[in-house]
Amino acid sequence: MNLSLATICKNINGKLLTGNPELNINSIETDSRKITAGSLFFALKGENFDGHDYVTQAFSAGASAAVISRYIDIGPSELHDKALIKVDDTLQALQDLARFYRQLFDIPVIAVTGSVGKTTTKDLIYSCLNTRLKVMKTEANFNNDIGLPLTVFRLERGYEAAVLEMAMRGKGEILRLAKIARPTCSIITNVEGVHLETLGSLENIADAKCEILTFLEEQHFALINGDNEILLRAASNYPCRLYTFGFNDICDFKINEIKSDTRGMHIYMHLMGQPAQFDFPIPSKRMASNIAACVGVAFLMEIDIDSIRAGLEAYKPTGNRLNITRFAEGGALINDTYNANPLSMSAALETGREIAGDGKLLAVLGDMFELGEHEIEGHLEVGKKAAALKLDTLVAVGNLARYISRGALEAGMAAEKVHHFKDKSSSIKFIQQIFNKRDTIIFKASRGMQLETLVDELLQ
Repeated sequence: MNLSLATICKNINGKLLTGNPELNINSIETDSRKITAGSLFFALKGENFDGHDYVTQAFSAGASAAVISRYIDIGPSELHDKALIKVDDTLQALQDLARFYRQLFDIPVIAVTGSVGKTTTKDLIYSCLNTRLKVMKTEANFNNDIGLPLTVFRLERGYEAAVLEMAMRGKGEILRLAKIARPTCSIITNVEGVHLETLGSLENIADAKCEILTFLEEQHFALINGDNEILLRAASNYPCRLYTFGFNDICDFKINEIKSDTRGMHIYMHLMGQPAQFDFPIPSKRMASNIAACVGVAFLMEIDIDSIRAGLEAYKPTGNRLNITRFAEGGALINDTYNANPLSMSAALETGREIAGDGKLLAVLGDMFELGEHEIEGHLEVGKKAAALKLDTLVAVGNLARYISRGALEAGMAAEKVHHFKDKSSSIKFIQQIFNKRDTIIFKASRGMQLETLVDELLQ
């Protein structure tokens, strides 16, 4: 990055209070602890913090300038040669600057959203495109109003494509992110009952997700899940070039057959009518649609089939998403604690069963949040799935998780196999007692449960 303060002020409607307008900025930060020399600090205000309180700290750490929206008490000695830019709203200014900065790069920008699997799909696309192109992608959970602009600012000369993830909780949020990112390709993995608490219906969720299609131009394209009728109807309201992926016969990128064993799976597809076969190192049939979306993007971007195959075979999960630790004794630990909803819980349990094969399968499942009026039903559904998959032991952790236990018992799972604990601290001793490295054990819950702490304790 190399932007002058004059250019920055022009694009965020800012007033330069102090400093040299010709001064160049080399990076953008919103966290004063991550400041490097020559950076611009945006003083954002949240529910529990106010960045204006850390402007002096940012300057001391090497920031050249700060964007503020209110008066700050800072003396001449602390200011010295630093610059202050005044705006009405620092978050809006951050987004405005990111929108301007994005337009400096004439490269493919792939935007990914969906109720479930958007991070996995983003990582899969990155893995495949990265075999032929220099690609930037969203890291960690930088997929919201603050994270996406900061991701855009990581763009630099030399990148040939970018893969950006977009998250939401309500209507209008994806539209705001798409306006910044201006994608040339948009992917919607699926629409499920993840945001029912805030949006009320699957139709409303589909409408909100389809906001990612708004800024696609005539030469651009979108890929959506062709197995979801609600999503297909919502997407039909947009005039963009639309392709589909999934199992449905109408899909442009159609999954014909999946064969799997404890070590992986083989996916047989038709790509716009062309037969192809791909191998994948994780035996998770629920990931097949994500793989189909990834293959579709790469194919439409003219990545050759051999490179797509190599990208899929090299894929490694990021964060606490389906991270598999295999043991010499024959068992495995699956850490899938990043987040959870009924669909992803069921998918994770199915993957656990596929990895365990004929061996024992244990599951430690925690509360799922943001299910609204479907809260009890969603947890009961997961418990019934656990019973159907014939888990050897089910450990439910948390207040809501008691309904997972109830669902399992109602579905016929033996009482001695079902255990409920009100919190993590009361469960760890039992988990340590039942676990051995010959078995497969899976951990999954919503992010707020931080169930990965149990994984850490167990592996210690």
